[in-house]
Amino acid sequence: MLLEPIKLTLYDPETQEAKHEYQQRVITFAMLIAAVQLQEALSDIPEKKRRWWWQKPIRAEVEQVNALLELVVEFFGNQFTVEQLRSGADVSEIMTVLQTIIARSGTIVSANPTIPPKLRKSR
Repeated sequence: MLLEPIKLTLYDPETQEAKHEYQQRVITFAMLIAAVQLQEALSDIPEKKRRWWWQKPIRAEVEQVNALLELVVEFFGNQFTVEQLRSGADVSEIMTVLQTIIARSGTIVSANPTIPPKLRKSR
């Protein structure tokens, strides 16, 4: 069974012409673990307070976006940087990549009948 590739195009920020298209067909177990760990981490990020009155507070959402971008970079084998992704990718393509990773990973995780230790009843 040949899976449909997950694609991402990076564009030239000045001309908006496509520079390079990246493809990945396989979600490895390492990527699955990274996605699950990221999902757990994102659910526990507290909002940080600002140190000085003139600073804007560091929002949890900014940290979450950065973590998601790092996951996308890692998924494509670190062939580009987070900054290149931030300045050269269309947000809808990034979201499609993330949704596809989550969808494919979700089918694997939901098919696992093992009950996590913290949810098991003790006798």
